[in-house]
Amino acid sequence: MSVSTMQYHYQTVGRILAYLINHGLARHDFDASDVMTIMTERRGDDSEVINTFFNCLFWMRNEGLIHVENVDTYQDGRPPFFGNVQLASKGIAVIKANTNDADIGPSIEKKVTDAKGGDLGSDRYGKIGSFVGGMLGGFTQSFG
Repeated sequence: MSVSTMQYHYQTVGRILAYLINHGLARHDFDASDVMTIMTERRGDDSEVINTFFNCLFWMRNEGLIHVENVDTYQDGRPPFFGNVQLASKGIAVIKANTNDADIGPSIEKKVTDAKGGDLGSDRYGKIGSFVGGMLGGFTQSFG
């Protein structure tokens, strides 16, 4: 079954969040090798998968979900490098929020923690990413 680009991006956000949840508040560097480890289900060739992953990281940083100490972008075509990434307070609030979704459970954090590092499946990662996008939209509306 083919998924929309937006749904694939939601899945990517969900996978990144699960990775960060499983590592607590430890800082992590993301480079192209991490992409292929985290993105167990891929759409497109390696360069498309890597671009999607880093586009989602840029979005997560811009929305305040994650702190990133440094980002290196290269003009020679190499993928970016994100240094010392960790969940921000807004990210923690989102993963702890009540989801009201039976597939996710009471919170994203609980679902990921209960899985003990296991794969949650593309549909569930997609629901996590969609929930996050909706939560951020709610934050924006509450301040608008």
